[in-house]
Amino acid sequence: MQEDKLENEVQSILGRKSIIELSPIVIKKKDLSDKICYFFDTDDNASPFDINMAYDAGFDIVVPISKMTADQVPKLVQDAIFSRKPNAPTTFFIGGSNVNEGEKIAKQVTKSLVPPFECPVIIDPRGSHTTASAVVAMTIDVAKKFHGIDDLKGRKAIVFGAGPVGRIAAILGAKIGIETYIVETWEKSSEKFVADLAKELNEEAGEGSTEIKGVFAPALVDREELALDADIIWSLAAAGVEILPENSMKKLSGTKIVVDINLVPPYGIEGIKPKHYNEEIYPGIFCIGALALGRLKSNSEAAILKEAANTKGSKVFNYNYAFEVAKKLLSK
Repeated sequence: MQEDKLENEVQSILGRKSIIELSPIVIKKKDLSDKICYFFDTDDNASPFDINMAYDAGFDIVVPISKMTADQVPKLVQDAIFSRKPNAPTTFFIGGSNVNEGEKIAKQVTKSLVPPFECPVIIDPRGSHTTASAVVAMTIDVAKKFHGIDDLKGRKAIVFGAGPVGRIAAILGAKIGIETYIVETWEKSSEKFVADLAKELNEEAGEGSTEIKGVFAPALVDREELALDADIIWSLAAAGVEILPENSMKKLSGTKIVVDINLVPPYGIEGIKPKHYNEEIYPGIFCIGALALGRLKSNSEAAILKEAANTKGSKVFNYNYAFEVAKKLLSK
């Protein structure tokens, strides 16, 4: 009797419907797609510096393409994006010494990106955007920290060197209200070249910027005269080119901030050393050398590359962005 009762109870329990309904558990898999950086370099050999920076910033694969020209862009870009799924971590980095071609390449890259395959684009021809941004940002920072100058608006800056770095520095200086002079020091150039260049830079700087003035000054006496009443001197000419020797620097008076990006002796400003950071090398002349500046430049490029590696969709990282990154790094 008792056994029959127990058996009936067991069957009753087993026959009941469970009040618990199990739902399938959906686990969202992390996107493990490789982060790929396509490095378009206009030079004969793609820059190992930028390739290393990209790897160190977290890219899994860096594809260097040298001797790059704008006409090659559409096919290469669309081959790269259409072979991956939308929002795959793909970045295009434009470098090289040919700044004009680099600008054309950058425009073609952005035009060739088709929704929904947009990707971030970094523009830094031969480091000019990050270097120039570091020059201007560090000048602002040193002026404020050490010399009580909160605003450089209305101050006079002489940009010695009309190459890629000098051009971007002049634009950024004009954008923040500095009275900017870009100076071509190469004797084989001409006044017409500098005048045409200044016109192009003013157009790029846009409304609200101070006028950038172009000066042709291959003679030392002309460079000395320009430096006499300058508040800021940016020595941004080619490596190994001395802009102002010691005798010229000793003629200067008043407080001046001098930045020299030259790391190859002779340096652009005689007496300056690469490690100098706000060092008073002549009375009232406070200098920033190439190594002190280089740390900010490298950190800025690394920050931009890291952000690009983790960015989905369209975003352009140019000199305006690099300038904001440099200022932010200095504020920490």
